[in-house]
Amino acid sequence: MKNLLLLIFLLPVRLLAQDCMGVTLKPGMGYEMQSFSAKDKPNGRLTYLVKNVRKEGGATVIDIEFQSFDEQNKTRQAPSQISYTCTGDELVADLSGMAMGNGQAPKDTEMKMKVNKLQYPRTLTAGQKLPDGQMEADFYKGGSLMVEMTMQIVNRMVGPKESMTTPAGTFEVNKVSADMDMKSRIMGMGIPMSMKSVSYRASNTIFDVRTETYNKSGKLMGYTVLTKVY
Repeated sequence: MKNLLLLIFLLPVRLLAQDCMGVTLKPGMGYEMQSFSAKDKPNGRLTYLVKNVRKEGGATVIDIEFQSFDEQNKTRQAPSQISYTCTGDELVADLSGMAMGNGQAPKDTEMKMKVNKLQYPRTLTAGQKLPDGQMEADFYKGGSLMVEMTMQIVNRMVGPKESMTTPAGTFEVNKVSADMDMKSRIMGMGIPMSMKSVSYRASNTIFDVRTETYNKSGKLMGYTVLTKVY
């Protein structure tokens, strides 16, 4: 009877936990990232809380609550929902958190996605070229369209494996470099911005261990570091 009760108690947990490219995920898991300026000054943090893990059409979908905080620990936006999808062979990441976490989203606006996709294969190999990523979103306030944003992530190349230590632990990572073209259209006026990004990805976490952003001249603008996994 004791073993039967234990099995009944553990069964819901086992059903909720799902594998995503070798990473076991379940509701309640969380990730925290600290963002820094180019001069290593903390200027905000990002939190990701797994709310639900479910099967959908043969894929595993991870529903995540995302929140962004400024350097004074005040929320930049209300908590929002993002989703990552695992097909077994690849991870499809949600780019909406990137726009909001970088402060690109206008404050107190509602974001409606039109295109949202960034793919990572199960295994990264030095010299590998990854598919382009794309995001298109509209931002509304009080029912009125405020900003139209498009983001293209191209020339995604994988570098060799290396070891990287952060406050969250030591990871074996691959460096992934890319070019980013972003355009925000406000009141019909387009504002283009070109950047370069370098991210460091490990096989045992679905989020980047570290991400660096550079301007088109190659000057560091800022970076984020994975600080907590719980």
